[in-house]
Amino acid sequence: MVRTETNMDKNMTVLVAEDILSARETVIHILRALGFSRFLEAENGAAALEHVSREIPGLIISDWNMPKMNGISLLQAVRSMEGARHVPFIFLTSKYEMQDIALASEGGTSAYLVKPVTIKALSEALEAVFGSTFERDFELLKAEVKTLCASGKCDQADDLLRRFESLHPDNYPRIRLERVHLLMNISEFEAAEKEACAILSSNPLFTKAWETLVILQSRMGKWDQALGAAERAISISPNNAGNHVLRGTIHLRREDLHEARKSFMTALNIDRKNDQIKQDIWNAYVDLDMVDEVQRDFGAYIFSSLTCDTLNNMAVAYRRKGELARAVEIYRTALAKEPDNPKILYNAAVAYVNRKQLAKAKELLARALGNDPGFEKARLLYEQINKAHTREAD
Repeated sequence: MVRTETNMDKNMTVLVAEDILSARETVIHILRALGFSRFLEAENGAAALEHVSREIPGLIISDWNMPKMNGISLLQAVRSMEGARHVPFIFLTSKYEMQDIALASEGGTSAYLVKPVTIKALSEALEAVFGSTFERDFELLKAEVKTLCASGKCDQADDLLRRFESLHPDNYPRIRLERVHLLMNISEFEAAEKEACAILSSNPLFTKAWETLVILQSRMGKWDQALGAAERAISISPNNAGNHVLRGTIHLRREDLHEARKSFMTALNIDRKNDQIKQDIWNAYVDLDMVDEVQRDFGAYIFSSLTCDTLNNMAVAYRRKGELARAVEIYRTALAKEPDNPKILYNAAVAYVNRKQLAKAKELLARALGNDPGFEKARLLYEQINKAHTREAD
């Protein structure tokens, strides 16, 4: 294994994603000159992601503008993949606007080089990337902060974040944003809002901070401010479907159904294959008991893609409205997808109890307990039905 003093393995596989063949060949030629010999090639982000799913490379070098899936979407997908989220990712692109650099940085890119790239520039970038452990250390830190907070040790978690920031001052916006999340988790909303605004005052193109501020101000009921933050996030990253979902959700809360639908349709048009976006849109309505409205506006686009959890939420909303027949219908759809899901079996049983169909409820509860013997709520309801049957027999 050939390594430099920066712990860079020249025998690792390098994935090069670039839609222009001549540009892709140029990058590979430079890498060969630097001592690399193993390559995977992709002509777009989607093909690159397929490579990553089959074989995790040691390094990814990607263009920004590509068909099917662009470079920033590829970066986001890789950073969300277990086992691949720490892979160094370098952008080689003709883009040079500050907002593009900000997007790449907050997405977790390791380096950003403007074309035409030279051997010297790429070599220096590789030395810097493989000499730094920030991304891996940051992921470990976030996991430790989460563990400490779950144990009620938020002060220790906050101290860890502050010490980590002192070691990595160049990355302070991302580190401080984790502190905002910490404050939100302990319901210190005013302090979290102040911290988020401080981050944005010096980093106005930090999209994730704007997104966090939207969620935070929504929780605080500051709908006008939250809408303004959502508009800023969209102005910076107009092709981020999640930002349009956030804006649509705020419009729903403000009872502006027309604008909500426009925002949600924009999100779907941007990323039609993203099932999570569909769940988020559906749940935005269901959380407000607006199940008829979402069926009317988005049933044709979304219903077949709904997960069992989303279907369960929808059925619960119908139960709350007293529309038990429709709730049961939705539970049946969910159970067709996951017949052994204890939570859905239990909730369906509750609907049948409300309809006085105790035998069917008992059958579903027995199935729930068969799959989860420790499901206490299901056991208690099962016993209540048995007692009711006993009293009737007496």
